[in-house]
Amino acid sequence: MLVEISDPTLAYLLVILGLTGIGIEAVTPGGFIPAILGLLALVFGVIGMVDIGPTAIGLGLLLLAIALFIAAVALHLYRPLSIAGVVSLAASGIWMFDRDSDPTSIVAVTIGAVVLGLFMLFVIERASVTRAAPIRYGPEELAGKEGDVRVALRPDGQVFVDGGLWQARLADPEARLGIGEKITVLEVQGLTLLVAPQSETNQGEK
Repeated sequence: MLVEISDPTLAYLLVILGLTGIGIEAVTPGGFIPAILGLLALVFGVIGMVDIGPTAIGLGLLLLAIALFIAAVALHLYRPLSIAGVVSLAASGIWMFDRDSDPTSIVAVTIGAVVLGLFMLFVIERASVTRAAPIRYGPEELAGKEGDVRVALRPDGQVFVDGGLWQARLADPEARLGIGEKITVLEVQGLTLLVAPQSETNQGEK
């Protein structure tokens, strides 16, 4: 049994709510809940729209709004294109159905479009900042840190540095260090740490 949604405003708001949920999942994948809720809202909204009968101009403006949000992400023009998308979204709600027989509430669809559109803009901008941010921690940042030998260095072995176990090599290939002795990381070569006895690095600093 299909749910009958006869209110034009409710049908439209369910559609844009559904599209927003799916859009959030597309931009920031992994949550699933926005996509599931969005899909449910979209299904009910589409059922209502089909029952009422959308106008061509309303559908066209809705598709334009979707295209503008996609372009905002693809072209990295987040604010100008997203704002244009919000305007198109609000206009689509006003003209989605025949205003003589099945008018939507202009105030309700405008507020709904603006709120959901701006929320989508916020999510897009936050996701873009996160993706553009450089990786703040990596093996290269271990240079200068101290640790201790876990597998004797002869000159290769393993050391424990900054909470992790790493392959290591002594800078002096003739040197040897036993288990438990302290080391300082000089540099990172791939996934191998180039190390020296801690006493030597301390002397060098003096």
